[in-house]
Amino acid sequence: MNCYCTLFDRNYLSRGLCLHRSLLRQGGRFTFHVLCLDEPAFRSLAGADLPGVEPIALDTLLRWDPALAAARRGRALLEFFFACKASLLLYLLERGTGSDRVSYLDADLYFFGDPSLVERECRASSIVLAPHRFTQQNLHLIRFGRFNAGWLNVDTGPEALRFLAWWRERCLESSTLLVEKARYGDQKYLDQVPGLFPAARILQHPGMNAGPWNLDARRVTLGAEGILVEGQPLVFFHFHRLRQALFGLYDTALHEYGVELTPAIRRGIYAPYVAELARWEQVHPSSPGGAWPGVGLLRGLARTARAVVRRTVVSAAG
Repeated sequence: MNCYCTLFDRNYLSRGLCLHRSLLRQGGRFTFHVLCLDEPAFRSLAGADLPGVEPIALDTLLRWDPALAAARRGRALLEFFFACKASLLLYLLERGTGSDRVSYLDADLYFFGDPSLVERECRASSIVLAPHRFTQQNLHLIRFGRFNAGWLNVDTGPEALRFLAWWRERCLESSTLLVEKARYGDQKYLDQVPGLFPAARILQHPGMNAGPWNLDARRVTLGAEGILVEGQPLVFFHFHRLRQALFGLYDTALHEYGVELTPAIRRGIYAPYVAELARWEQVHPSSPGGAWPGVGLLRGLARTARAVVRRTVVSAAG
C-alpha cells in the first residue's frame, strides 16, 4: 500500500482534493495523510470521509514537536509552513504508516499515470529527490535550489531518519524566503543531501514531477497512449503558479518560464486539471484574504487580460 502525505490550509484545499481524486483515479490502495494548517481545512476533511484520507490537526504535530511550535513564533506564515514538512514526515515514521516508504506531495501536484511507476523507481534507495531539471533559459532559477521540495520519497530505514532529522534541524534554524547562499525556505538545503547521505538518489523519469520550469525544452505529445514527456508517460505534474483569473479562466503562468501553451500541453495537462479544480472551487472556494471584493474583481480582470494577451489562459469549460 502506498503512503502519501501533504500539508495545506483552506486556500489550497481544492487543490489537495484534486490531488486526492487523481490518486483515486489511478487505482490501488493508499493512505493520504494531510497536515491541516488551519481549522477550516481540518473541519472540511474530517467531515468528508474521503477514502484513504487521514487529516492531522496542526496542534497534534505541534504537541509532538515542541521545537516546531517554538519556531512558529516570529516567522511569517509561509516560512512556518515550510518548516513543517520534515517534522510531519518524522511524525508519520515514528507513529508507523503501514508502508515501507512515504512520499511527500505538494498539494498542487496531480497524477496522470500509475503511481506504482514511482515506487519502482524509488525502491533501490532510502532517499529520492526530484531535480528541477532547469533548462538553459531558466538556469538562473537554480538560486532557489537544485531540487524541488514539492516531492520527495523516503523509506523507513535509519539513513532516511538521519536525513529527516538533519533537514528538520535546518528548517528549525531558518526557513527564510530570502534567497541566501545555502538556504531558501525548506528547499535549498536539499542541495547538500547527495553529498551528506550516500543512499540518496535523484529521480530520472522525465514524466515524474514535470513542471513549468522544465517544459520549454521538452517534447510533449498527446496521442492514443495519453500524454508523453520525451516519449515517457506523464506520471505526475506540478501545477506551480497556476492562478484563477476570472470567469472560469485560469492563467498557467507558462510565459514566466518561456513555455508555449501548445495544444498537447493545453489539452493533455492543463485542461483536465483546471476543469476538476474549478469544480472543487465551487464547493471549497479559496479564501479571498480579506480584500474588498471590488479589489479582487479588478485584479482578476487584469490577470485575465494579461493571460489572454500572453496566450497562457485555459478555460474550465474545456
